[in-house]
Amino acid sequence: MLATSSNTDVSTEQATRALPKGLVQIKAMLGNKRYKPHFIYDSVLNEHERNALCYTARLGKSDLKKSFYQLTDTQRLSIQKALLLMDKIYLSFLNVNAISPSKFLQNDPQAIDTKGTLS
Repeated sequence: MLATSSNTDVSTEQATRALPKGLVQIKAMLGNKRYKPHFIYDSVLNEHERNALCYTARLGKSDLKKSFYQLTDTQRLSIQKALLLMDKIYLSFLNVNAISPSKFLQNDPQAIDTKGTLS
């Protein structure tokens, strides 16, 4: 004898079929705490990364030890703006293929003046 699904299983399955695949994936991501700013800030970032982020967001030293939910709305928005700024800076280097460590260690021959010093 075949096992039958309960009505709740059938209705959930029907609802899932009604949504396009992309929307189902987005819905799953929204329900997953790993895709929330508080999880990244509190659980993923190490101390150095949080310090850099808080410095860029212009938060004080007392804010470094706070969890994401202990920060004010203004401070959280400052963190969001700092992340966008950091991304913009990173992309500026990446877009001109200047992000590799070797690019930072090379001296640009055009930057050396006739006396052999960096200008």
